[in-house]
Amino acid sequence: MMLPNPRFYARWLVHALGPRLANRRFAFAFTVLAVLGAKAVHIVARHDALSTNQIGLWMTSFLAQDFAVLILIRLLLDDCITTVSPTALRTALGFLGNALLVYNLVLGFAATTFFAVTGSEIPWHHVALASDSSSRTSIPAGILIFFGITAAMIALSWMLQDFLYPMFGFYANVVATCCSVVTRLLSRCVPCLRPMPYTKLPSQDIENSRRPSEDYTDPNSSSEDLIMSGSSSEILIQPPIIFRLLSRGLASVKISVSSASLYSAFNFIMHFLATASILVFIGFRLARPDDGSLTYIAWTTGLLPFVGYKSLSPSLENLRPTYGVGIQHEWDHVTALTEPIPMPWLPTEETEGFEDWYRNVPHYNASADPMKIDNLDEPLLPELKDKLKDLDIRHVVLFFMESVRNDVFPIKKDGLVWNRLAETWPENKLPQNVQDRLARLTPTANFITGDYDDGFDHKEHRKRGGAHFTNYYTAGTYTLKSLPATICGMGPLIGDFNLDYKHHMYQPCLPHIFQALNNMSTSHTQSGPYAKSKWQSYFYQTATLQFNQFDKLMRKIGFLEENTIDVEYLRSSKAKHGPVTIPYTNYFGFEEEPLIDYIHDAFTSAKEKDERVFLTHITSTTHHPFVLPLNAKDKYLPLSNGLDELSHYINTQGYSDQWIQKFFNILEKQGVSNQTLVIFMGDHGTSLAENDIASSYYNPNIGNDHVPLVLSHPQLPAFNVNSAVSGIQVLPTILDFLLETGSLNEASREAIKGLVRNYEGQSLIRPQKVVNKKTGQGNWQFTTVNPGRAQLVARDARHPERRLIIPVLNSVKWRLSNVTEDPREENPVQASGFAAFLRSVEKKHNIEMAKWAEEGAFVARYFATENAERWHYGPYAT
Repeated sequence: MMLPNPRFYARWLVHALGPRLANRRFAFAFTVLAVLGAKAVHIVARHDALSTNQIGLWMTSFLAQDFAVLILIRLLLDDCITTVSPTALRTALGFLGNALLVYNLVLGFAATTFFAVTGSEIPWHHVALASDSSSRTSIPAGILIFFGITAAMIALSWMLQDFLYPMFGFYANVVATCCSVVTRLLSRCVPCLRPMPYTKLPSQDIENSRRPSEDYTDPNSSSEDLIMSGSSSEILIQPPIIFRLLSRGLASVKISVSSASLYSAFNFIMHFLATASILVFIGFRLARPDDGSLTYIAWTTGLLPFVGYKSLSPSLENLRPTYGVGIQHEWDHVTALTEPIPMPWLPTEETEGFEDWYRNVPHYNASADPMKIDNLDEPLLPELKDKLKDLDIRHVVLFFMESVRNDVFPIKKDGLVWNRLAETWPENKLPQNVQDRLARLTPTANFITGDYDDGFDHKEHRKRGGAHFTNYYTAGTYTLKSLPATICGMGPLIGDFNLDYKHHMYQPCLPHIFQALNNMSTSHTQSGPYAKSKWQSYFYQTATLQFNQFDKLMRKIGFLEENTIDVEYLRSSKAKHGPVTIPYTNYFGFEEEPLIDYIHDAFTSAKEKDERVFLTHITSTTHHPFVLPLNAKDKYLPLSNGLDELSHYINTQGYSDQWIQKFFNILEKQGVSNQTLVIFMGDHGTSLAENDIASSYYNPNIGNDHVPLVLSHPQLPAFNVNSAVSGIQVLPTILDFLLETGSLNEASREAIKGLVRNYEGQSLIRPQKVVNKKTGQGNWQFTTVNPGRAQLVARDARHPERRLIIPVLNSVKWRLSNVTEDPREENPVQASGFAAFLRSVEKKHNIEMAKWAEEGAFVARYFATENAERWHYGPYAT
């Protein structure tokens, strides 16, 4: 017996399923599932910010827009559109219906699958996920999830199409009838809306029309006709077969009801229910409080990309006080922008970074900043007393460590990372080979920080020397926010991704300052150390500068193209030491070793030309996906039994530690180790240990904020500073160091003495002040959350254990945590509305904490508005 050809089965499958998939019923059913699925995601993503009572009470109003969109699509897909005249209007309506269907299907499906893959919503006000490379974390698993959801939705749409399409047809009928009634009423008043004069139908149309016959049976009837559409355009001459069968069934028990009567009753009931539910939707929408958080949840996914933000900080603009504490609206018309402070030392020709002085336009003035707290009149930290006079600082290096958390620099036994890894193994105990790897993973970090209290046995306690800041927060959890904040000593722009390079950098950055000192008039007395030495500023990395206008940002900060190295240069024929051909280790570049020759060159040139080096370097190997280079001394070792990303991340920390030691070897070989101040810091961290999320994208977890900071120099004692400090304090600290160590010639010294006081941050080498004596406000520190616009992390140096998450946009939630009590921030207070948030804080904590949160909110409100004005952003653009 011959088996049928496989092509036979394929053709049979196409003929059997094709008509059920390639029709508007199926497309509409798929759209319904996509839209309602996206709304479910929208609500679930915020369920912890709303009470169960709120969700239950206003659920109907949350669905109102979604049903309105689906009813409109269903109406435009109806056959009645084909009767519309003129043809142009009919075509336009048909196109609109199809366009709305496709648009809402795509957006709803994207929102559902994105949430399933990442656990978060797409921020529709800038669909820029592709710009966040670390979001590629979930691509492999995401593909499987994507196809799984696709298959499930196709199957459900196939099964439900004969229910959903007719059901929404009843809604469409109700809306069409209402529109018809309104049109007739208007036609009495507006002549152009009156119907066309009656035209007699040709007799043959009447004669050839077929009269209904209850006994007629359509031979093509199928299960698709079980439920008939309520749409007037689809009312058949015959009632659907289900009503004919029901009529016959009732007749068998001597109940005589015609199928037409049953069908009419069914239609009446369905139209009545559709009308009633529409009225319920309208009623609950009108009754819902005018609360921004509830309003945001109610938006249908198709409209979210168009939800306009009339202000730069809509969530903060209309804050209403509950307790009346803090600044409230006192600072609404206060700005730190004034006439530039006098700087007579500036060169006569316009100098980059100091344009405001030459153009006499408003510039940041620290004395006019109500948030400014100055500690430059304080004595040096006790550990530094009498230690800086003989300190030699010829060169300065900013060494940024990509994605490095504070608790892996150095890694510690029985710390959070250790315990998370241990949890994956039997009996919560790490295998001995894993323990041995961790014990020797970060010896250079021990050397830099002087921290050997890590639970491991060490043969020696070598310490390079320097101040180790244990409570340092980055100013931005996006690299292109963190770098300008640190190099320029200013708050990064509260705007998504790298818009900073396009706007007004309201402070001179370190390369600008050093170049301005180079250009000072030689008429000044050139006495003191390095009297005639010129600064050279370099920016080196082995990652690309073509990502998100990174190259333009570095140029805006003051790094010249000829002093900038990235992966494109290293791979090009222009590379001084030959093209590098090693493979990429991540999305952006490869390991750091190819920079060794170029770092040597910078210091060799400085020695030959009597120059001073300012080098900024950021690593890349520790960037996601955390892949070790092929030449790694220690090959990859699985440190966990399941937390693979965390395991890979920790492995790369070992490689980074070895690279730092190689950097020290360069300084030693060049003979400049004792002349070089090196500031080690993380650009941002990762919250893999806290919430298993690698990316900092829309992820305001402490693991992304809390990073290492060490002011390292061999002639300094090694000591810890536990004060709460921030990224914008690094620049004024470097200037303070140069002043205190006598590392500037006389002219430069006079220039820097006035300039250093005009930066926002306090100096890190002096005791930190936690209160502004003039205003009574605390020392509030802010971190912009990747990608930059939607959220701020606020911290008060008086209560550094408290973390207040400020929603700048309505799409995110208020949040408060205490990292002493809840180190992983697993149980924060969250709410979408400010008033509800304060009530929740008071309920969980106390009224004092709630008052503090209100104070922080209003300070953040001022900070966000002032930030835009300083950067000439949004309505302040020039």
